[in-house]
Amino acid sequence: MPDSCDKPQYPELSRRRNETGKVALRFFIDETGMVVMRQVERSSGYQLLDNAAAAGLSLCKFRPATFDGKPTGAWTRMEYVFRLE
Repeated sequence: MPDSCDKPQYPELSRRRNETGKVALRFFIDETGMVVMRQVERSSGYQLLDNAAAAGLSLCKFRPATFDGKPTGAWTRMEYVFRLE
């Protein structure tokens, strides 16, 4: 469903603390393609990573779902993995 979606920035403090994890987000995209509601469905265990993932949705451009050929709102999910290299 995303037309484009850059990975969110890894929080610097999380890097220094060696925090890694996967964040599962659930969010609602309205008929214009805007995210209007979002929630962390599964936490990484680190608040900074969860917040970065939720904020990362603002970096995404979404195409709305359609019903009978017309744009409509819909819930969807996305996961972000924060991994130190």
